Amino acid sequence: MTLHQIIAVATLVAAMALFISERIPLWMTALAIPVVLASTGTLERADQALLGFGNSAVLALAAIFVLGAGMKESGVATLMAQGLQRLGGRNETVLVLAIMISVAVLSAFMSNAATVAVFLPAVAVLARKADIPTSRLMMPLAFAAVVGGTTTVIGTTPNLILAEDLRQRLGAGIGGGLDMVAFAKIGAPVTALCILYMAFVGRRWLPSESGGDRLRRAQLPDELAQAYGLTADLHRMRVTSGSTVAEQSLRDADIDGTWQLKVVLVRRPRGSRKRSRHPHPDLVLEPGDELYVKGSAEDAWRFSEDASVQYGIAEAGSVDRLMEQGVTLAEVTLPPRSEALGTTFRDLRFRNTFDLSVLAVWRRDEILSTGLADTKLVLGDAFLVSGSGASIRKLGRDPRFIVLAEGVQGEDVRRAPIAIGLLLLALLPPLMGWLPLAVSALGAALLMRATRCVSMAGIRECMDFRILFLIAGTIPLGLALEHHGVAAGTATAILGVEPHLGTAGVTAALFLIAAVLSTTSNNGAAAVILAPVEYQVALGSTLSVEKTFLAVAFGTSCAFVLPFAHQCNLMVMGAGGYRTRDFARVGIGMSLVMAVGTICMLELL
Repeated sequence: MTLHQIIAVATLVAAMALFISERIPLWMTALAIPVVLASTGTLERADQALLGFGNSAVLALAAIFVLGAGMKESGVATLMAQGLQRLGGRNETVLVLAIMISVAVLSAFMSNAATVAVFLPAVAVLARKADIPTSRLMMPLAFAAVVGGTTTVIGTTPNLILAEDLRQRLGAGIGGGLDMVAFAKIGAPVTALCILYMAFVGRRWLPSESGGDRLRRAQLPDELAQAYGLTADLHRMRVTSGSTVAEQSLRDADIDGTWQLKVVLVRRPRGSRKRSRHPHPDLVLEPGDELYVKGSAEDAWRFSEDASVQYGIAEAGSVDRLMEQGVTLAEVTLPPRSEALGTTFRDLRFRNTFDLSVLAVWRRDEILSTGLADTKLVLGDAFLVSGSGASIRKLGRDPRFIVLAEGVQGEDVRRAPIAIGLLLLALLPPLMGWLPLAVSALGAALLMRATRCVSMAGIRECMDFRILFLIAGTIPLGLALEHHGVAAGTATAILGVEPHLGTAGVTAALFLIAAVLSTTSNNGAAAVILAPVEYQVALGSTLSVEKTFLAVAFGTSCAFVLPFAHQCNLMVMGAGGYRTRDFARVGIGMSLVMAVGTICMLELL
């Protein structure tokens, strides 16, 4: 190997290691790649290090972010979610089919993660109405969003990247290369197969309530309380004239910080004008007040001794009485690009801003109930809050959070037809060969803002520069691997299976490599890195270049086995109370169905 080949491969290996470990943000790793390649002379020209920032796929992706935000903000996505929510019945198979079909259709034209965010509350309500554990519905929701995105060129990032890359390589006309029809011919049948598998076979391995003490989401308040351990950890304390916290505000008393106890409700003695008080930080405690607090028995006894308050056990039915006094419990999770990710409740001034108490956090396999103020929020977290209904509705209007509860805020949907028309305006010109997708999508995105289908705040929220930087940074790595023969060498190794397994073996190898690489890094980065490899495979085999690119495109979307393989999986992990092994148990079958379906369809076409 030459020095530059070694540098290119070493850069790839180092980038993959950092992608997996996430010691530094993915986008920072990606932006370091062109710096390394340019400074070492590995790129043919130093200015090639910046080609990614002017790449048409990156520009088209940015425009599609805006189109997706317009679909959501104009009410198109919400109308679909509300229509699904009105679906009645208790038949689990029917519900899984309805959810997956609806989500797959929307995710074909909108960000997969944004689709999941829109449907999460609706699916939680469906589970509650049907008396079905949410763990039976949340994973199908995520999987439908992932596989539904494969059916169009704009449905997922790898499709867009590979379509634009192939168009440029072939020097094809505006409508050349991979278009909407090419993806739909494979994606629609594969999506249908995956939905049928999940509805009739895969759901059998989904966890259910009989599986133990796992969390169940968006159920009745008393069930939520039990799931989060509120019923077992609720205590009743009485403030006396000799208590050190008497005549202090809750902020000054610092019961949460000093004794690790969450005040759920304050009850005033009989005769008070308003007996039940929500625990606002400025509420001053008075002798005779009863405090309902959540925490361990040890912390409750310590509070009793240190602050000279009377300790009492919250008898059976205390949670019901709290509900009767106006306390509302709600479960909350985070959308994928929430500004709250990586921050703490203290940083967010959550208590002061929303007048709500955070009682517990569900994170993967455990419930966190201590040190919550300084716990950094990560994607997949779900947490239980208590407070007034008005405060919870205020939280539901904040784009940083998703409230998994019934009663979605009303939304102006009068611009929904305009948003659908602008989506067609973005897709039809490249399909008819009139304009490149980047140009038509950019024009449609500008019209989305001009017609007020999307606000400037919505554009800022949807524009995921981390993904754009990730793609722009890895494009020079693909160029280096191709220029120095690394891609050709990898393609030769893949072509070694053709004499033994035929073209099906070659597409299977490409699919598998793409699936593994996207699971361990990022599906967009995997598409960029593998584009030169699949092109070389097509040149050396009897397969058409379109088929090799489609094999990789669908392989990069095969992300079902691990929760961190896709944002959608992480988003439902907390909402469904899943463990990593749940994804493995259900996702292996889903992956096999998608792989076999893709390979068979490529062989038939």
